[in-house]
Amino acid sequence: MNPSAPASQAAREACGRWFLANRSVEAAPNDPAALVGRAASFLAMDRPWEATNDLDRALRMQTRLAGADVAAAGDEATANQRRRRHDGEAARTRLLRGHAHAACLRYDRAVADFAEAEAILSRLGGSTDRSQPTPAHAQAGLGVAYCNMRDWQRCVDAGERAVRGLPLDDVARRHVARAVETARQHLSLAAGGTVGGSRRSGGSAAPPQPPPPPPRGDAGHDGG
Repeated sequence: MNPSAPASQAAREACGRWFLANRSVEAAPNDPAALVGRAASFLAMDRPWEATNDLDRALRMQTRLAGADVAAAGDEATANQRRRRHDGEAARTRLLRGHAHAACLRYDRAVADFAEAEAILSRLGGSTDRSQPTPAHAQAGLGVAYCNMRDWQRCVDAGERAVRGLPLDDVARRHVARAVETARQHLSLAAGGTVGGSRRSGGSAAPPQPPPPPPRGDAGHDGG
């Protein structure tokens, strides 16, 4: 069996998703959901710069549409309901843009998006729907971004919250757990501790983990 076959198949599928997403944007260029969908396909194709451009546009559109939609509500209850829906959309978009910034190695911007997504999702409250992101998903993004920034303590703080809040089979949990372990090793070395049962002199722990993969359908957080 050709070992490159699975990768080639995945690449073809990613290109197919991008083609469909791009057609959606062409058909509805002012629809932020179409832009978010194309951004997710860009990330799957390892093209995060294009993804951030689409997500920047989507967030600006979402902000304008949300303001108009809430203002047009006939009563306060309807306005609050619409505001919550739009806030949820903004949080998902920011979460996706955080992953895109991290893939571009712009970790400061990734942290800003993950922190804002966490704040919005925490304000909205938890959801029993596993297809929806939670504050723990934003915390996982923060933990991995801080690890890549070599901000070990913040990585541990955010990462431990994420691990406690994510299901055992969630891919984000696996990524942030590795980042936390890396950060703990560095903190232990800085304190004169040991790694793997033996003291290292003049060495360092494993390098920071790479950013997690972009949200995909199997995790249920593709921003769409």
